Order: sequence, then structure tokens, then C-alpha cells
Amino acid sequence: MIRLFSKAFYASVFLVCVTAASGHWADNPVTHMHTYTWTSDAVVGLSALEVDEGGAVFYAIGDRGWYLGGQFDRADGAISGVALTDYLPILGIDGWPVSARRVGDLSDAEGLAIAPDDTMWISFERWARVVRYRGPEDGGTLVRPHPTFADYADNRQLEALALHPDGTLYAFAEAPLDAGFAVYRLRDDIWEIAGHVPRRNRYAIVGADFDARGRLYLLERRHILGRWWQSRISGLDVQTPDIVTTLWTSRMGAFDNLEGIAAWQDGPITRLTVVSDNNGVKPGRTQFLEFQVNAP
Repeated sequence: MIRLFSKAFYASVFLVCVTAASGHWADNPVTHMHTYTWTSDAVVGLSALEVDEGGAVFYAIGDRGWYLGGQFDRADGAISGVALTDYLPILGIDGWPVSARRVGDLSDAEGLAIAPDDTMWISFERWARVVRYRGPEDGGTLVRPHPTFADYADNRQLEALALHPDGTLYAFAEAPLDAGFAVYRLRDDIWEIAGHVPRRNRYAIVGADFDARGRLYLLERRHILGRWWQSRISGLDVQTPDIVTTLWTSRMGAFDNLEGIAAWQDGPITRLTVVSDNNGVKPGRTQFLEFQVNAP
């Protein structure tokens, strides 16, 4: 697997921006630039996304236990096509495909984070756990769960992973605990709760990513009357997770079930790419939405 990220890039940008007020946003924080609908009979249920710097290469996982790598074709900066380069089963800690064990839904992969050295972490919602991989073709190593991973209701467990520019891994569940949405932080292979994101308007967290400045973007959703999806992107400083800014909110029913978000650099501009989970049924669609983050 080829990664276009570099340790030098992360280090230089993070050192330059670490003193910036990462919680400050422009009056018009993000602009929705375009939407691309990808038609594929083979790919269903995309739940997490990573995009390399420059926006040409992407990595994704599906909630039926598959890993994807691919490239975006672009015309005037907008996605105009998608080409798959990898389509592999996600392996369990025993080296066997998790997609072969749908009983108990061990295959429900929901969160993805990739480090500059190609180390991958994947979170699984049911049987809540995070697994570390050296690459997509390797069996993983279980990261010991936090005790509260077992406290969530079925299908409301670990939903998102995000890797800070300083190398710290964070995890988020779809549902809140009593104090709010727990901010799980991995330190020395031990999960700790670093704070809580407050509940707001019955939205659930479904995706997360950091930009090069260390600002955290949360993708959130709610299902209205069991028929319409409404999505939201929020921004915050992970050091003060109780202070959250709404950056963008979709119209009710305007898009499908948006589940994955990736922040990436297009030169000096931060961009966000969001992907929908088509749930493997029609009329569900796999949509890629792209946003520009406007400078404060």
C-alpha cells in the first residue's frame, strides 16, 4: 500500500500551527463544493474513509468486513470517477476474514485510521473492539478494550477513529454515555477517557478525522421518523471537547446515510471528503461529498 502522507509533513505543519487557536472558525466555516454518486454492484456499506494529501488516493472500509483502496478521477478539482485498486477482506486477529463470521456480526467494521508508517487501526462496532494492523493483508492485534466498551447498546458502539497529527489515536462511539460522547484516547496501548462531547439535538457520532492543524471534525447524523437522514459536521479542539461548533448541516433527506469523513490538504487549503453508506439496498447510494474549510 502506498501512502502519500509523510512524517515530515505532519511534523512541520503541526509545529507551525500548534500555537494557533485551533477552535477558531470562519463565519462561513465550510463550503459544500460538489457531490459525486458512485455506482458499483460490488461495493456496499462504506463506513469509514481516508484520503491522501492532494485528494487523488483514498482508502475505505465497509461494514461487511472489506477493505478498499482506490483513486479519484478529478475534473477541475471535482470527483468525476472512482477506480478501485484494492478490494480485500479485513482479517481478524486469527488471520481469517471477519466477513466469514456474520453470526454475531464480527465483521461490522466502522472506523479507520492510518498512520504515516502505514499502521492501520480499524474499529468494529458489534463486539466493540479496535484492532491494529501492519497493513491490509495482515491479521491484526487486538488493542485491549476500555471497560466501558461493553456498556453500549447493540449497534450503538464504536463508530469512528481519528489519528491526531502528534500520533495519538482517538475513538468515538455512536451513542453517548451519561456524561456525553466519550473521547477515548489511546496512551501506551491503554484507552482512557479524555473528556466528553455534549449531546446536541439527538445527533449521533458516525465519523471523525483531524486536519493537519490538529482540529477535529465530527460527522454526525440523525434518522428522522425512520425515513430521512440528516447529517452535520462539527468542529472542536480535542483538548476542550465540551466546546463544539456546528460547521455544516444538511437539509433533511438531502443525502444518503453519511458515515465516513476524511480531512486532507490541497496545498494550503483543508478539504473534507464525506462518504455515504448505501446499506446494501436500493435506493441507497454511495455518495462522495466534498467541502472546503474556509480560513478563519
